[in-house]
Amino acid sequence: MNKIRHQFDQLVQGEYREAFILILGMIVMLIGEFSTALAVTKIVEAFGNNEVVVQLTNILPLAWLALMYPLGPVWLQKKSVVQLLKLSLAIFMIGSLLVGIAFNMPILLLGRIIQTTGCGILLPMLPSLIATILPEKNVGLTKMGDVMLGVALVLALFLTGISFLLGNWQLINIFLIVLSLIIYHNASGIKIDLEISTYNIERVNVVLSSGFMVLIGWIVTLGDQITSSWFSWGLLVIGIGLIATYLWRELSVPNPLIDFKGLFNVRYLRAVLLQGIGDASLVVLMIIGILYLRQGLHYSVIIIGLALMPSIVVMILMHHATKRWFNKFESVNNVRMAMSLMMVGWGCLSLFSTYLNLILFIVLTIIIEAGHGLLMQVGQELSQNQKSARLNNMADIFMAQFKLMSSGMILAILSVVLQNVTNSHTSNGLPGKLSTPRGIPSYFFTFLCDYNFRLDYHDVGRQKLKLKQTYCKIIGEFKWILK
Repeated sequence: MNKIRHQFDQLVQGEYREAFILILGMIVMLIGEFSTALAVTKIVEAFGNNEVVVQLTNILPLAWLALMYPLGPVWLQKKSVVQLLKLSLAIFMIGSLLVGIAFNMPILLLGRIIQTTGCGILLPMLPSLIATILPEKNVGLTKMGDVMLGVALVLALFLTGISFLLGNWQLINIFLIVLSLIIYHNASGIKIDLEISTYNIERVNVVLSSGFMVLIGWIVTLGDQITSSWFSWGLLVIGIGLIATYLWRELSVPNPLIDFKGLFNVRYLRAVLLQGIGDASLVVLMIIGILYLRQGLHYSVIIIGLALMPSIVVMILMHHATKRWFNKFESVNNVRMAMSLMMVGWGCLSLFSTYLNLILFIVLTIIIEAGHGLLMQVGQELSQNQKSARLNNMADIFMAQFKLMSSGMILAILSVVLQNVTNSHTSNGLPGKLSTPRGIPSYFFTFLCDYNFRLDYHDVGRQKLKLKQTYCKIIGEFKWILK
Protein backbone atom coordinates (compact mmCIF):
# COMPACT_ATOMS: atom_id res chain seq x y z
CA MET A 1 0.00 0.00 0.00
CA ASN A 2 2.84 2.40 0.87
CA LYS A 3 4.43 1.65 -2.50
CA ILE A 4 1.24 2.56 -4.36
CA ARG A 5 0.92 5.79 -2.34
CA HIS A 6 4.55 6.66 -3.08
CA GLN A 7 4.02 6.11 -6.80
CA PHE A 8 0.91 8.28 -6.77
CA ASP A 9 2.81 11.07 -4.99
CA GLN A 10 5.47 10.89 -7.69
CA LEU A 11 2.90 11.18 -10.45
CA VAL A 12 1.41 14.44 -9.20
CA GLN A 13 4.83 16.12 -8.93
CA GLY A 14 5.89 18.50 -11.69
CA GLU A 15 8.19 16.21 -13.67
CA TYR A 16 5.55 13.47 -13.67
CA ARG A 17 2.62 15.71 -14.60
CA GLU A 18 2.59 14.59 -18.24
CA ALA A 19 2.30 10.92 -17.26
CA PHE A 20 -0.37 11.85 -14.74
CA ILE A 21 -2.48 13.52 -17.47
CA LEU A 22 -2.16 10.45 -19.71
CA ILE A 23 -3.16 8.13 -16.87
CA LEU A 24 -6.12 10.31 -15.88
CA GLY A 25 -7.30 10.35 -19.49
CA MET A 26 -7.07 6.59 -19.64
CA ILE A 27 -8.92 6.13 -16.35
CA VAL A 28 -11.79 8.35 -17.54
CA MET A 29 -12.13 6.31 -20.74
CA LEU A 30 -11.97 3.04 -18.78
CA ILE A 31 -14.77 4.35 -16.56
CA GLY A 32 -16.78 4.67 -19.75
CA GLU A 33 -16.08 1.02 -20.57
CA PHE A 34 -17.86 -0.01 -17.34
CA SER A 35 -20.55 2.68 -17.37
CA THR A 36 -23.38 0.30 -18.35
CA ALA A 37 -22.51 -2.54 -15.95
CA LEU A 38 -24.66 -1.26 -13.09
CA ALA A 39 -27.50 -0.22 -15.40
CA VAL A 40 -28.26 -3.50 -17.22
CA THR A 41 -31.65 -4.06 -15.58
CA LYS A 42 -32.70 -0.47 -16.29
CA ILE A 43 -31.73 -0.87 -19.95
CA VAL A 44 -33.85 -4.02 -20.21
CA GLU A 45 -36.83 -2.26 -18.64
CA ALA A 46 -36.42 0.89 -20.77
CA PHE A 47 -35.75 -0.66 -24.19
CA GLY A 48 -37.54 -4.00 -23.81
CA ASN A 49 -34.96 -5.97 -25.79
CA ASN A 50 -33.94 -9.58 -25.37
CA GLU A 51 -31.93 -9.79 -22.16
CA VAL A 52 -28.89 -11.39 -23.80
CA VAL A 53 -28.89 -8.67 -26.47
CA VAL A 54 -28.81 -6.06 -23.70
CA GLN A 55 -25.67 -7.71 -22.33
CA LEU A 56 -23.99 -6.78 -25.62
CA THR A 57 -23.57 -3.31 -24.09
CA ASN A 58 -20.96 -4.95 -21.84
CA ILE A 59 -19.73 -7.72 -24.16
CA LEU A 60 -19.07 -5.79 -27.40
CA PRO A 61 -16.71 -3.19 -25.85
CA LEU A 62 -14.49 -6.00 -24.52
CA ALA A 63 -14.30 -7.72 -27.91
CA TRP A 64 -13.85 -4.48 -29.87
CA LEU A 65 -11.05 -3.34 -27.57
CA ALA A 66 -9.30 -6.69 -28.04
CA LEU A 67 -9.36 -6.31 -31.83
CA MET A 68 -7.86 -2.81 -31.59
CA TYR A 69 -4.82 -3.80 -29.51
CA PRO A 70 -2.42 -4.72 -32.37
CA LEU A 71 -3.20 -1.36 -34.04
CA GLY A 72 -1.68 0.72 -31.22
CA PRO A 73 1.65 1.59 -32.94
CA VAL A 74 -0.16 2.56 -36.15
CA TRP A 75 -1.78 5.63 -34.60
CA LEU A 76 1.54 6.93 -33.26
CA GLN A 77 2.96 6.91 -36.78
CA LYS A 78 0.23 9.31 -37.87
CA LYS A 79 -0.19 11.57 -34.81
CA SER A 80 1.88 13.13 -32.05
CA VAL A 81 1.17 12.03 -28.49
CA VAL A 82 -0.82 15.20 -27.78
CA GLN A 83 -2.84 14.76 -30.97
CA LEU A 84 -3.39 11.10 -30.15
CA LEU A 85 -4.68 11.84 -26.63
CA LYS A 86 -6.95 14.60 -27.92
CA LEU A 87 -8.25 12.38 -30.74
CA SER A 88 -8.97 9.56 -28.28
CA LEU A 89 -10.82 11.89 -25.92
CA ALA A 90 -12.80 13.51 -28.76
CA ILE A 91 -13.98 10.14 -30.11
CA PHE A 92 -14.74 8.96 -26.58
CA MET A 93 -16.85 12.09 -25.91
CA ILE A 94 -18.86 11.54 -29.11
CA GLY A 95 -19.57 7.96 -28.01
CA SER A 96 -20.49 9.11 -24.49
CA LEU A 97 -22.91 11.66 -25.94
CA LEU A 98 -24.64 8.96 -28.00
CA VAL A 99 -24.89 6.66 -24.98
CA GLY A 100 -26.25 9.56 -22.93
CA ILE A 101 -29.08 10.35 -25.37
CA ALA A 102 -29.73 6.77 -26.58
CA PHE A 103 -33.42 5.85 -26.70
CA ASN A 104 -33.04 2.40 -28.27
CA MET A 105 -30.53 -0.44 -28.42
CA PRO A 106 -28.95 0.31 -31.85
CA ILE A 107 -27.99 3.86 -30.79
CA LEU A 108 -26.77 2.62 -27.41
CA LEU A 109 -24.59 -0.09 -28.99
CA LEU A 110 -23.22 2.38 -31.56
CA GLY A 111 -22.30 4.77 -28.76
CA ARG A 112 -20.59 1.99 -26.83
CA ILE A 113 -18.51 1.01 -29.87
CA ILE A 114 -17.47 4.63 -30.48
CA GLN A 115 -16.56 5.02 -26.78
CA THR A 116 -14.40 1.91 -27.03
CA THR A 117 -12.73 3.13 -30.22
CA GLY A 118 -11.54 6.24 -28.40
CA CYS A 119 -10.27 4.16 -25.52
CA GLY A 120 -8.63 1.58 -27.82
CA ILE A 121 -6.55 4.14 -29.73
CA LEU A 122 -4.54 5.08 -26.64
CA LEU A 123 -4.74 2.10 -24.28
CA PRO A 124 -2.35 -0.31 -26.11
CA MET A 125 0.45 2.29 -26.19
CA LEU A 126 -0.02 3.75 -22.70
CA PRO A 127 2.74 1.71 -20.94
CA SER A 128 5.27 2.64 -23.65
CA LEU A 129 4.32 6.31 -23.51
CA ILE A 130 4.61 6.45 -19.71
CA ALA A 131 7.95 4.64 -19.85
CA THR A 132 9.18 7.32 -22.28
CA ILE A 133 8.15 10.15 -19.97
CA LEU A 134 9.36 8.74 -16.66
CA PRO A 135 12.94 8.33 -15.46
CA GLU A 136 14.21 4.78 -15.84
CA LYS A 137 14.27 4.17 -12.08
CA ASN A 138 10.47 4.62 -11.95
CA VAL A 139 9.61 2.33 -14.84
CA GLY A 140 7.55 0.27 -12.36
CA LEU A 141 4.79 2.83 -12.80
CA THR A 142 4.18 1.38 -16.26
CA LYS A 143 2.98 -1.84 -14.64
CA MET A 144 0.04 -0.21 -12.86
CA GLY A 145 -2.54 -1.42 -15.36
CA ASP A 146 -4.57 -3.34 -12.80
CA VAL A 147 -4.51 -0.31 -10.47
CA MET A 148 -5.94 1.87 -13.23
CA LEU A 149 -8.53 -0.80 -13.98
CA GLY A 150 -9.48 -1.08 -10.30
CA VAL A 151 -9.74 2.69 -9.87
CA ALA A 152 -11.85 2.93 -13.04
CA LEU A 153 -14.18 0.17 -11.82
CA VAL A 154 -14.68 1.81 -8.43
CA LEU A 155 -15.29 5.23 -9.98
CA ALA A 156 -17.69 3.73 -12.55
CA LEU A 157 -19.76 2.20 -9.74
CA PHE A 158 -19.64 5.44 -7.77
CA LEU A 159 -20.60 7.74 -10.66
CA THR A 160 -23.35 5.41 -11.86
CA GLY A 161 -24.71 5.33 -8.31
CA ILE A 162 -24.82 9.14 -8.26
CA SER A 163 -26.59 9.09 -11.64
CA PHE A 164 -29.23 6.75 -10.24
CA LEU A 165 -29.72 9.09 -7.28
CA LEU A 166 -30.28 11.91 -9.75
CA GLY A 167 -32.92 9.83 -11.51
CA ASN A 168 -31.27 8.57 -14.71
CA TRP A 169 -28.28 6.22 -15.16
CA GLN A 170 -27.37 7.91 -18.46
CA LEU A 171 -26.30 11.04 -16.55
CA ILE A 172 -22.94 9.35 -15.90
CA ASN A 173 -22.05 10.33 -19.47
CA ILE A 174 -22.28 14.01 -18.53
CA PHE A 175 -19.66 13.40 -15.83
CA LEU A 176 -17.47 11.58 -18.35
CA ILE A 177 -17.73 14.35 -20.95
CA VAL A 178 -16.91 17.05 -18.39
CA LEU A 179 -13.88 15.12 -17.11
CA SER A 180 -12.75 14.46 -20.69
CA LEU A 181 -12.97 18.17 -21.53
CA ILE A 182 -10.80 19.06 -18.53
CA ILE A 183 -8.13 16.54 -19.54
CA TYR A 184 -8.41 17.62 -23.20
CA HIS A 185 -7.66 21.20 -22.13
CA ASN A 186 -4.58 20.13 -20.15
CA ALA A 187 -3.26 17.74 -22.80
CA SER A 188 -1.45 20.51 -24.67
CA GLY A 189 1.20 20.57 -21.95
CA ILE A 190 2.41 17.06 -22.83
CA LYS A 191 5.73 17.12 -24.68
CA ILE A 192 7.13 13.76 -25.72
CA ASP A 193 9.67 13.21 -28.47
CA LEU A 194 9.36 9.68 -29.79
CA GLU A 195 11.33 7.86 -32.42
CA ILE A 196 8.64 5.76 -34.04
CA SER A 197 9.83 2.88 -36.16
CA THR A 198 7.83 2.00 -39.26
CA TYR A 199 5.03 -0.39 -38.40
CA ASN A 200 3.48 -2.17 -41.37
CA ILE A 201 0.15 -3.64 -40.34
CA GLU A 202 -1.13 -6.90 -41.80
CA ARG A 203 -4.48 -5.47 -42.89
CA VAL A 204 -5.99 -8.76 -44.08
CA ASN A 205 -5.41 -10.34 -40.69
CA VAL A 206 -6.99 -7.35 -38.95
CA VAL A 207 -10.18 -8.09 -40.89
CA LEU A 208 -9.93 -11.84 -40.32
CA SER A 209 -9.55 -11.38 -36.57
CA SER A 210 -13.13 -10.07 -36.54
CA GLY A 211 -14.15 -13.72 -36.59
CA PHE A 212 -14.14 -13.52 -32.79
CA MET A 213 -16.85 -10.86 -32.99
CA VAL A 214 -18.86 -13.08 -35.33
CA LEU A 215 -18.59 -15.96 -32.85
CA ILE A 216 -19.89 -13.72 -30.07
CA GLY A 217 -22.80 -12.84 -32.36
CA TRP A 218 -23.47 -16.56 -32.81
CA ILE A 219 -23.43 -17.13 -29.04
CA VAL A 220 -25.94 -14.30 -28.58
CA THR A 221 -28.32 -15.92 -31.09
CA LEU A 222 -28.46 -19.00 -28.86
CA GLY A 223 -30.35 -16.91 -26.32
CA ASP A 224 -32.55 -15.22 -28.92
CA GLN A 225 -35.66 -17.26 -29.68
CA ILE A 226 -36.54 -14.99 -32.64
CA THR A 227 -33.44 -15.63 -34.76
CA SER A 228 -33.80 -18.45 -37.31
CA SER A 229 -31.59 -21.51 -36.94
CA TRP A 230 -30.02 -21.13 -40.41
CA PHE A 231 -28.81 -17.63 -39.54
CA SER A 232 -27.33 -18.89 -36.28
CA TRP A 233 -25.50 -21.75 -37.97
CA GLY A 234 -24.32 -19.37 -40.68
CA LEU A 235 -22.69 -17.11 -38.09
CA LEU A 236 -20.96 -20.12 -36.53
CA VAL A 237 -19.53 -21.33 -39.86
CA ILE A 238 -18.39 -17.82 -40.87
CA GLY A 239 -16.81 -17.18 -37.46
CA ILE A 240 -14.88 -20.45 -37.43
CA GLY A 241 -13.80 -19.90 -41.05
CA LEU A 242 -12.48 -16.41 -40.34
CA ILE A 243 -10.60 -17.49 -37.21
CA ALA A 244 -9.08 -20.55 -38.92
CA THR A 245 -7.89 -18.41 -41.84
CA TYR A 246 -6.55 -15.80 -39.42
CA LEU A 247 -4.50 -18.37 -37.51
CA TRP A 248 -3.17 -19.91 -40.73
CA ARG A 249 -2.07 -16.53 -42.07
CA GLU A 250 -0.54 -15.51 -38.74
CA LEU A 251 1.73 -18.56 -38.95
CA SER A 252 2.61 -18.06 -42.63
CA VAL A 253 2.83 -14.34 -43.51
CA PRO A 254 6.19 -12.55 -42.99
CA ASN A 255 4.70 -9.70 -40.92
CA PRO A 256 2.02 -11.17 -38.63
CA LEU A 257 -0.06 -9.20 -36.14
CA ILE A 258 1.08 -11.59 -33.39
CA ASP A 259 4.19 -13.71 -33.79
CA PHE A 260 2.70 -16.97 -32.52
CA LYS A 261 5.78 -18.94 -33.60
CA GLY A 262 8.00 -16.88 -31.32
CA LEU A 263 5.53 -16.94 -28.42
CA PHE A 264 4.78 -20.63 -28.57
CA ASN A 265 6.23 -21.84 -25.29
CA VAL A 266 4.53 -23.55 -22.38
CA ARG A 267 5.58 -21.00 -19.77
CA TYR A 268 4.03 -18.08 -21.64
CA LEU A 269 0.86 -19.96 -22.66
CA ARG A 270 0.23 -20.91 -19.03
CA ALA A 271 0.58 -17.25 -18.09
CA VAL A 272 -1.93 -16.26 -20.79
CA LEU A 273 -4.42 -18.86 -19.57
CA LEU A 274 -4.08 -17.80 -15.94
CA GLN A 275 -4.52 -14.12 -16.74
CA GLY A 276 -7.55 -14.90 -18.89
CA ILE A 277 -9.17 -16.87 -16.06
CA GLY A 278 -8.63 -14.07 -13.58
CA ASP A 279 -9.94 -11.27 -15.77
CA ALA A 280 -12.96 -13.29 -16.88
CA SER A 281 -13.73 -13.90 -13.22
CA LEU A 282 -13.63 -10.18 -12.45
CA VAL A 283 -15.86 -9.24 -15.40
CA VAL A 284 -18.41 -11.97 -14.64
CA LEU A 285 -18.42 -11.07 -10.96
CA MET A 286 -19.09 -7.41 -11.71
CA ILE A 287 -21.83 -7.98 -14.31
CA ILE A 288 -23.66 -10.97 -12.83
CA GLY A 289 -22.99 -9.92 -9.25
CA ILE A 290 -24.96 -6.76 -10.01
CA LEU A 291 -27.88 -8.78 -11.38
CA TYR A 292 -27.78 -11.13 -8.40
CA LEU A 293 -27.82 -8.33 -5.82
CA ARG A 294 -30.46 -6.33 -7.69
CA GLN A 295 -32.91 -9.04 -8.75
CA GLY A 296 -32.02 -11.88 -6.44
CA LEU A 297 -31.50 -10.04 -3.15
CA HIS A 298 -33.35 -6.81 -4.11
CA TYR A 299 -30.79 -4.26 -2.95
CA SER A 300 -30.66 -0.71 -4.27
CA VAL A 301 -28.16 0.25 -6.94
CA ILE A 302 -26.23 2.45 -4.49
CA ILE A 303 -25.80 -0.43 -2.04
CA ILE A 304 -24.75 -2.73 -4.88
CA GLY A 305 -22.05 -0.32 -6.02
CA LEU A 306 -20.66 -0.08 -2.49
CA ALA A 307 -20.82 -3.88 -2.04
CA LEU A 308 -18.64 -4.55 -5.10
CA MET A 309 -15.90 -2.09 -4.19
CA PRO A 310 -14.13 -4.09 -1.40
CA SER A 311 -13.35 -7.01 -3.72
CA ILE A 312 -11.71 -4.66 -6.26
CA VAL A 313 -9.54 -3.10 -3.55
CA VAL A 314 -8.54 -6.56 -2.26
CA MET A 315 -7.59 -7.64 -5.81
CA ILE A 316 -5.23 -4.67 -6.16
CA LEU A 317 -3.70 -5.16 -2.70
CA MET A 318 -3.29 -8.91 -3.20
CA HIS A 319 -1.45 -8.28 -6.45
CA HIS A 320 0.90 -5.53 -5.25
CA ALA A 321 1.19 -5.72 -1.47
CA THR A 322 1.86 -9.45 -1.09
CA LYS A 323 4.48 -10.04 -3.82
CA ARG A 324 7.40 -10.22 -1.43
CA TRP A 325 5.66 -12.79 0.76
CA PHE A 326 4.35 -15.05 -2.02
CA ASN A 327 7.71 -15.01 -3.86
CA LYS A 328 8.89 -17.40 -1.16
CA PHE A 329 6.66 -20.14 -2.60
CA GLU A 330 6.92 -21.99 -5.89
CA SER A 331 4.70 -20.81 -8.71
CA VAL A 332 2.74 -24.05 -8.84
CA ASN A 333 1.83 -23.71 -5.16
CA ASN A 334 0.71 -20.12 -5.70
CA VAL A 335 -1.44 -21.26 -8.64
CA ARG A 336 -3.05 -23.94 -6.48
CA MET A 337 -3.69 -21.44 -3.71
CA ALA A 338 -5.15 -18.83 -6.08
CA MET A 339 -7.39 -21.28 -7.92
CA SER A 340 -8.54 -22.84 -4.65
CA LEU A 341 -9.60 -19.43 -3.32
CA MET A 342 -11.50 -18.68 -6.51
CA MET A 343 -13.17 -22.10 -6.60
CA VAL A 344 -14.26 -21.79 -2.97
CA GLY A 345 -15.81 -18.40 -3.71
CA TRP A 346 -17.53 -19.45 -6.92
CA GLY A 347 -18.58 -22.79 -5.42
CA CYS A 348 -20.33 -21.10 -2.51
CA LEU A 349 -22.02 -18.65 -4.88
CA SER A 350 -23.28 -21.49 -7.07
CA LEU A 351 -24.52 -23.72 -4.25
CA PHE A 352 -25.82 -21.22 -1.71
CA SER A 353 -26.80 -18.16 -3.76
CA THR A 354 -30.45 -18.48 -2.71
CA TYR A 355 -29.43 -18.32 0.97
CA LEU A 356 -26.87 -15.49 0.94
CA ASN A 357 -27.22 -11.96 2.25
CA LEU A 358 -25.22 -8.84 1.38
CA ILE A 359 -22.44 -9.43 3.93
CA LEU A 360 -21.86 -13.04 2.86
CA PHE A 361 -21.82 -11.98 -0.80
CA ILE A 362 -19.15 -9.35 -0.04
CA VAL A 363 -17.06 -11.94 1.84
CA LEU A 364 -17.25 -14.42 -1.06
CA THR A 365 -16.36 -11.79 -3.67
CA ILE A 366 -13.37 -10.76 -1.55
CA ILE A 367 -12.22 -14.39 -1.46
CA ILE A 368 -12.60 -14.69 -5.25
CA GLU A 369 -10.71 -11.48 -5.99
CA ALA A 370 -7.96 -12.34 -3.48
CA GLY A 371 -7.37 -15.43 -5.60
CA HIS A 372 -7.51 -13.30 -8.74
CA GLY A 373 -4.85 -10.91 -7.38
CA LEU A 374 -2.52 -13.81 -6.59
CA LEU A 375 -3.21 -15.35 -10.00
CA MET A 376 -2.14 -12.08 -11.65
CA GLN A 377 1.17 -12.25 -9.78
CA VAL A 378 1.89 -15.74 -11.07
CA GLY A 379 0.76 -14.89 -14.59
CA GLN A 380 3.09 -11.89 -14.82
CA GLU A 381 5.99 -13.91 -13.45
CA LEU A 382 5.48 -16.67 -16.02
CA SER A 383 5.18 -14.25 -18.96
CA GLN A 384 8.45 -12.38 -18.36
CA ASN A 385 11.78 -12.82 -20.14
CA GLN A 386 10.86 -13.24 -23.79
CA LYS A 387 13.76 -13.68 -26.23
CA SER A 388 13.65 -10.14 -27.64
CA ALA A 389 12.10 -6.71 -27.04
CA ARG A 390 9.88 -7.26 -30.08
CA LEU A 391 8.53 -10.52 -28.63
CA ASN A 392 8.03 -8.84 -25.26
CA ASN A 393 5.88 -6.30 -27.05
CA MET A 394 3.89 -8.95 -28.86
CA ALA A 395 3.53 -10.97 -25.66
CA ASP A 396 1.95 -7.98 -23.91
CA ILE A 397 -0.41 -7.32 -26.83
CA PHE A 398 -1.57 -10.92 -27.10
CA MET A 399 -1.96 -11.20 -23.32
CA ALA A 400 -4.25 -8.15 -23.32
CA GLN A 401 -6.16 -9.45 -26.34
CA PHE A 402 -6.72 -12.85 -24.79
CA LYS A 403 -7.91 -11.40 -21.46
CA LEU A 404 -10.43 -9.13 -23.15
CA MET A 405 -11.64 -11.69 -25.67
CA SER A 406 -11.96 -14.53 -23.16
CA SER A 407 -13.87 -12.22 -20.80
CA GLY A 408 -16.26 -11.24 -23.60
CA MET A 409 -16.77 -14.82 -24.80
CA ILE A 410 -17.35 -16.22 -21.31
CA LEU A 411 -19.73 -13.40 -20.41
CA ALA A 412 -21.70 -14.06 -23.62
CA ILE A 413 -21.88 -17.81 -22.97
CA LEU A 414 -22.95 -17.43 -19.36
CA SER A 415 -25.52 -14.76 -20.25
CA VAL A 416 -27.14 -17.25 -22.63
CA VAL A 417 -27.05 -19.95 -19.95
CA LEU A 418 -28.72 -17.62 -17.45
CA GLN A 419 -31.39 -16.46 -19.90
CA ASN A 420 -32.23 -19.96 -21.16
CA VAL A 421 -32.54 -21.39 -17.66
CA THR A 422 -34.72 -18.42 -16.69
CA ASN A 423 -37.00 -18.88 -19.71
CA SER A 424 -37.25 -22.64 -19.19
CA HIS A 425 -38.80 -22.07 -15.76
CA THR A 426 -41.18 -19.27 -16.75
CA SER A 427 -43.97 -19.12 -19.30
CA ASN A 428 -41.99 -16.52 -21.23
CA GLY A 429 -39.21 -14.02 -20.82
CA LEU A 430 -39.80 -11.65 -17.95
CA PRO A 431 -39.37 -7.98 -18.93
CA GLY A 432 -36.67 -6.47 -16.78
CA LYS A 433 -35.76 -9.84 -15.30
CA LEU A 434 -32.50 -11.62 -16.02
CA SER A 435 -32.65 -14.12 -13.19
CA THR A 436 -34.86 -16.52 -11.32
CA PRO A 437 -33.98 -18.54 -8.21
CA ARG A 438 -32.72 -21.24 -10.59
CA GLY A 439 -31.11 -18.97 -13.15
CA ILE A 440 -28.43 -17.36 -10.99
CA PRO A 441 -27.14 -20.61 -9.40
CA SER A 442 -26.82 -22.17 -12.87
CA TYR A 443 -24.75 -19.19 -13.99
CA PHE A 444 -22.37 -19.36 -11.05
CA PHE A 445 -22.21 -23.14 -11.36
CA THR A 446 -21.27 -23.02 -15.04
CA PHE A 447 -18.37 -20.73 -14.21
CA LEU A 448 -17.33 -23.07 -11.37
CA CYS A 449 -17.26 -26.03 -13.80
CA ASP A 450 -14.93 -24.04 -16.05
CA TYR A 451 -12.57 -23.48 -13.10
CA ASN A 452 -12.58 -27.19 -12.28
CA PHE A 453 -11.46 -28.03 -15.80
CA ARG A 454 -8.74 -25.39 -15.89
CA LEU A 455 -7.36 -26.19 -12.46
CA ASP A 456 -7.32 -29.87 -13.39
CA TYR A 457 -5.36 -28.92 -16.53
CA HIS A 458 -2.67 -27.10 -14.56
CA ASP A 459 -2.45 -29.18 -11.42
CA VAL A 460 -1.47 -32.69 -12.52
CA GLY A 461 -0.52 -35.62 -10.34
CA ARG A 462 -2.16 -36.85 -7.19
CA GLN A 463 -4.47 -33.82 -6.97
CA LYS A 464 -6.34 -34.80 -10.15
CA LEU A 465 -8.39 -37.65 -8.67
CA LYS A 466 -9.20 -35.59 -5.60
CA LEU A 467 -10.47 -32.70 -7.75
CA LYS A 468 -12.63 -35.02 -9.85
CA GLN A 469 -14.19 -36.51 -6.73
CA THR A 470 -14.96 -33.01 -5.42
CA TYR A 471 -16.38 -32.06 -8.80
CA CYS A 472 -18.76 -35.04 -8.79
CA LYS A 473 -19.93 -34.22 -5.27
CA ILE A 474 -20.70 -30.64 -6.29
CA ILE A 475 -22.69 -31.85 -9.31
CA GLY A 476 -24.69 -34.19 -7.08
CA GLU A 477 -25.45 -31.44 -4.57
CA PHE A 478 -26.42 -29.00 -7.31
CA LYS A 479 -28.86 -31.47 -8.90
CA TRP A 480 -30.39 -32.06 -5.49
CA ILE A 481 -30.94 -28.32 -5.00
CA LEU A 482 -32.72 -28.03 -8.35
CA LYS A 483 -35.23 -30.77 -7.49
